[in-house]
Formats: sequence, structure tokens, C-alpha cells
Amino acid sequence: MTTDKPASGYYDPKAYDSEQLPLQKRPAPGANPAQPWFNQKADRKLPWGHTEDVVPQIIRRRNRPEVLRQFEKNPTPFGDLQSHQRIDHECYRAANAAVRTRILLFINAFGNPVIIGFVAIPMLFTLGVYYYDKPASVGHLNYLADWAYFAAWVFGPLIACNLIPTALFKLFPRQLIKPDKGPLWELNRRTGLVTVYHYDKNGTWGKTGQPEEESAPFYEFDAYTSNELIHGGGVVHTLYLAHRYRNILIPIGTLIGKTNPEECYALWDMFQNFMDTSRPLPDIPLWEEHRANDPVTAEHDRQTNRPPRYWRDMDNDTWKQKNDEMALQVLRLNTPGRLDIMRNSWAYSPRTRRQRRASAE
Repeated sequence: MTTDKPASGYYDPKAYDSEQLPLQKRPAPGANPAQPWFNQKADRKLPWGHTEDVVPQIIRRRNRPEVLRQFEKNPTPFGDLQSHQRIDHECYRAANAAVRTRILLFINAFGNPVIIGFVAIPMLFTLGVYYYDKPASVGHLNYLADWAYFAAWVFGPLIACNLIPTALFKLFPRQLIKPDKGPLWELNRRTGLVTVYHYDKNGTWGKTGQPEEESAPFYEFDAYTSNELIHGGGVVHTLYLAHRYRNILIPIGTLIGKTNPEECYALWDMFQNFMDTSRPLPDIPLWEEHRANDPVTAEHDRQTNRPPRYWRDMDNDTWKQKNDEMALQVLRLNTPGRLDIMRNSWAYSPRTRRQRRASAE
């Protein structure tokens, strides 16, 4: 990229600018550098550009105004659990909690609906049918005993799912509230690079304790959705970033889980908008506290007189209205039908042109 970046060189020359894309090598027809298994499950490649100001539902829910205000009062509620994660004006760095922490958090979050859906409701239905069709020899005391059996099977696990993880976290916080070994991947707005972290026990990680880093410019990646059949005949989708020329594959869709295609489209738009230095940071609660630190965003907010606490001071009713509007906007996304701005930046390498001339002769 040969053009100058704004803010006195604040952004690296490789930073992504949707208005000035560098010329790139065209990938071979039908070639995909990702793993063979991914080629089989990939649903479609998503186009670049013409984005909308959208964000997936789960990210909206995690960063609603009341949650942001709570974090302002207590910025580190989970200790060093998020020590490898970084989300600010420069980068989005994803990381997981340790396996033991994730298991307990999963039980605490999803134990109740699983027990209610797969244990309580079927047992209630069975008891109801049994009450109307029970033999005359079965008395009320026997039926009450069946209800006690039902209560033990339902309320016992429900109490365990709610109390045991909470009690363990309080009794053994240092042993159970742990970050994983390191970050997974990073999208850096300032440098324009996408970085993947590798933890090979036989490589650098095993010898030095430091992960190997593999980086490439953001504009060299393409977004793909994958599809997966689920029980009952439904289909869920996940978003991936695949490098156009090297074997780098990043499952960024794990941020929102397996979901409908529109939520994947929204995540792709959100990250394009975040990385695009020709425009301000996405105006969503997630990045509001960092807007003043990004020069393009700070200048935009100055010119538009944007309140610095627009989201954080928003009342619940207004937030609900904004959230509903965003949900409708996401459902209306037709990302696969957009024109792909990246195609205009592709060019054949000199070697390929010589090969084409030789074949023509």
C-alpha cells in the first residue's frame, strides 16, 4: 500500500483501508489454502466491502449498557481470567479460559435449561399421563411418592448446577478461575495484521513457553461460512477466516457459536468495520470507551459532536429499542448478494502472465 495513512503515520502501511486496496496476486481457480476438511464443509465465500453497521446478537447482549456500567465499577470481576484477551481501539485478541473454568461456567450457564428441557418436561408429561391412566389399585400416596421421585431427579441437579460451580469458584478461586495457556488469534486495526498463535509442545512453545506467531495482512484473508446438520434436520453456520495464499484458518465464529447465516454476516461486517482505517471504530458499546484513543474515530466524534458516553448512559428502554432495531437489520442482511470490492485489487503476477503468453503461443 503506497498511500499515506492519516494521523501522522499512526497506522501501519499494511493497515486495511477499504478505499485504497493494494494490488494482490489472484488465487488459482478453485484453490483454497485451507485444510481439506474445511473445503468439504465450507458453505460459501462472503464478499468484501459494502458493510452495514451491525453486530451479532450475543455480542450485543454481553455488552449492553448496564453491563458496561458494572464493569466500570469493577473492571476485573474475574481476576486474571481475561489476562490473554484484549479488546480496545488497536486490536481484538481472542482467548479462552482454562478447560476446568469453561466446564464449570458451562454447567452454571446451561445446566438449568438442559435439565428442564430433557428431564423435567418429559417427566412432568409422563406423570400427567400416568395420573389419568393409573390403575385403580394405585392410591394417592403412591402417586405422591412418584412426585417425590420426580422432585429428587429434577430439583437435585438444578440445585447442584446453581450452587456447586458458585461454591467452588468462591472456595478455590486461584485453582479454578484460570486463563488458558495464551491467546488464540488477534485482529489488529493499527498494524492491519491478523495473527494466529500456535502452541506446539514439540516446537517453540514446548521449548520456551512462548507461542509461535503466524501473521498476514487482513486483506489477504477471505471469510467463509460453514454449514452443519443438526438433530431434527436443521442447519447451523460458523464463520471462518481463511488466508488466500497460505494454510491459515481461523474459526472466528466461535465468538458467537453455531448460529444462523445472518449472525455470521453481521460478525464479518463488524470485523471489517473495525479493521477499516478509512472509517471510525464501529459505534457499538463494545468499543465506546476506546473511541477517543483512535485518531480517525476521535476526529469523527469531534466533528459530529458524539457524546462520549452515548451507550454507557443509555436507559434500558432506549437500549431495548436500539437492540430490536439492530436485530431486524441483521435479519435483513443479504451479504452474499453484495459486490466484492476485493476483486478489483487482484492482479496476475508477472510469472503467471509469462505462463499465459507461453500457453497462448
